[in-house]
Amino acid sequence: MAISDDHTTKLDHFLRTLQQAGLRLTPQRRAICDYLAHTQRHPSAYQVFEALAATHPEISRATVYNTLNTLQELGAIVELSFGAEHTHYETNPAPHVNLICLRCHEIVDYRGEQFGDPSIDALTARVWEETGFQSAAARIDLVGFCAACRAQRVQEIRDLAKASINP
Repeated sequence: MAISDDHTTKLDHFLRTLQQAGLRLTPQRRAICDYLAHTQRHPSAYQVFEALAATHPEISRATVYNTLNTLQELGAIVELSFGAEHTHYETNPAPHVNLICLRCHEIVDYRGEQFGDPSIDALTARVWEETGFQSAAARIDLVGFCAACRAQRVQEIRDLAKASINP
């Protein structure tokens, strides 16, 4: 499937989800769904609002929050919560690994050639066979520190060590 087809499929899914919830497809809701379908990020509600406010000045934070909440409640997107100020949304239903930095809160999708044994696809197939549970989406979250934050922390430790030696 081509990338543009994937965006179109995701957009159609988000819009259908809102319609099935009985919501009108206002220009603001369409803009939110379009943003979610095209982003490679795991945006927070604030990031969605900031990205759209310049081109859609009529959009409100409440519309963004309510639309994201509806999409999340109906399973079209997944909430990734890291405390009250660090809620982000997963818009990619394809099996993948999320690399989540505890320091900067960046979330990156990892789709390496090898996930080890078993792969996410093999795992979901095995779960299906053994339990009858059909997954709608699959992801694994690896929580730790990204390379930039690790390097920054090492430098901070070096700076503290120098300061304690040379008061």
